[in-house]
Amino acid sequence: MDQQWLQHHRKQLTLLTTLHNFAAPPESATVVCRFGYDMKNPYSVRLSMVNSPGDPVTWVVGRDLLLAGTEELSGEGDVKIWPSRHQAETPSLYLRLERPHRTATFAGELHPIRQWLQTTYAVVPAGSENLQADWDTLTASLLPPA
Repeated sequence: MDQQWLQHHRKQLTLLTTLHNFAAPPESATVVCRFGYDMKNPYSVRLSMVNSPGDPVTWVVGRDLLLAGTEELSGEGDVKIWPSRHQAETPSLYLRLERPHRTATFAGELHPIRQWLQTTYAVVPAGSENLQADWDTLTASLLPPA
């Protein structure tokens, strides 16, 4: 692939959107979330939520898990994702994130998230992720120095 093309499309692999935090009081229920996809880590998506200036909370979620969650309930354990089922309203995507003794459920508009996610699959198609991964760097980070 042409390097300029990759750089051009890299800029499109970030989605800035607003989520509603159901656990927060109404005055602070709106959370800005940055969905980020890096081709060097092709299996996952980073969700960076800004609760207050300079204090982002980041979750790393499997890209396939997020895609499955746009269609039906997906995930086990710490992360669960599902679409709204109400036909009369703007479709939403729900994200339930759990930590020991803490749980938060967020909702955002489904269509922009799904469209952004489809862009990540256009750039790195399903099944070709291992061609993008930097296996040497990953292996070096897991093994002790020689």
